[in-house]
Amino acid sequence: QAFWLKPAPKPTAHRGRVLLPSAFIVSAGGLPEMAAAGPLVINTPQGLEIKGRRRLDKVGAFEALLEQLVQEIEKKGDQGCIISDCDVSQNKLSYEQFEALFTALGAHSARVLRFRMFGCATINDEVVRVIADYFRLLSQEHLPTEMHLSDCAITTEGFTVLMAAFEETDLYPATHPGSMRPTALYLRLENNYISEAAIQEKVDAGIIKPFKKGPGSQGGGKEGAKVDLVVRDLGKYQQKQGDPPSPEEAPPPKQVHDRSTDLQQQQGGWQQHPGQWQQPGGWQQPVWPQQVQARPMWPPPQQQQQPG
Repeated sequence: QAFWLKPAPKPTAHRGRVLLPSAFIVSAGGLPEMAAAGPLVINTPQGLEIKGRRRLDKVGAFEALLEQLVQEIEKKGDQGCIISDCDVSQNKLSYEQFEALFTALGAHSARVLRFRMFGCATINDEVVRVIADYFRLLSQEHLPTEMHLSDCAITTEGFTVLMAAFEETDLYPATHPGSMRPTALYLRLENNYISEAAIQEKVDAGIIKPFKKGPGSQGGGKEGAKVDLVVRDLGKYQQKQGDPPSPEEAPPPKQVHDRSTDLQQQQGGWQQHPGQWQQPGGWQQPVWPQQVQARPMWPPPQQQQQPG
């Protein structure tokens, strides 16, 4: 299959800065893809980062990622391994590949803080069962703080299995290492195929707290909730109707802007994305809308490396 670079749009100005768009790859089918460059696993002061978004569908790419990941984890030795960001979003990995990923993470006792697996048409109820089993085997010291599973193929059955892994264990609410406050898992599930009545049932039971981003928003950990489920409007869970399409018939991935993609754009010439605001101290956080897929992770922002 042939690939070529689409000519970049003309530079634009924003708040006195020149924005130089990065080139992106267009496939023979005419669909945009994230430009694939650099290692799949990098080492940062916050931990390892897995940069697999839209890069793992080609033959051998996932196996290369897994090999790099295991090598980097083994370099850490007895000091333990933190994976600050595991981003394999917008790929069509097989059940066996997802199983291999979670098996490797569990076998090497790596702690993943943020899982980004949104936009994966192959994350169905069977894959969610693998994820649920992974959670059941975790200790408090290895808990994720975030999981992004929006725009996948999860139905009510998979949702029920995932919630059972939280209900039947004492993993969450966990203790925030900075504030020492009880903290729920930050979870995104919008644009799946889950019955909203099933979600509401878990809300009524106190397992889930709907979490609407905005000034003054607080998680539900201190109230005993195990999951902070991101919503745009309280009482609405943005689920699709009917059955999930087959992976072959699923729509192409959405274009998503978050901290990870914005950093890649900066490296390719972008200065600042118009959809960002900057807090005092220089740390940037993406604002809502729906497409944004990330929030700050532990440790607190002031301890994170400033975006370059």
